[in-house]
Amino acid sequence: MLPDSEKLYASLAARDGRFDGLALVCVRTTGIFCRLTCPAHTPKRENVSFRASVAECEAAGFRACKRCRPDQTFSPRG
Repeated sequence: MLPDSEKLYASLAARDGRFDGLALVCVRTTGIFCRLTCPAHTPKRENVSFRASVAECEAAGFRACKRCRPDQTFSPRG
């Protein structure tokens, strides 16, 4: 189960690594998914959702970010 989405978004905005490995962020406006610590511009809250795995992100139609490469580096903690 994922942590609260507001906590995840706060972590994303701060590029805080505490939740890295627990969730990925999917950005509706770009169609990509990233790690929570990605150096890319922070998307607006209304444009994001969170998923627990690369497979879930890809099944939802998102592609991996070319900056943080979550499809190559993400390994879920748990």
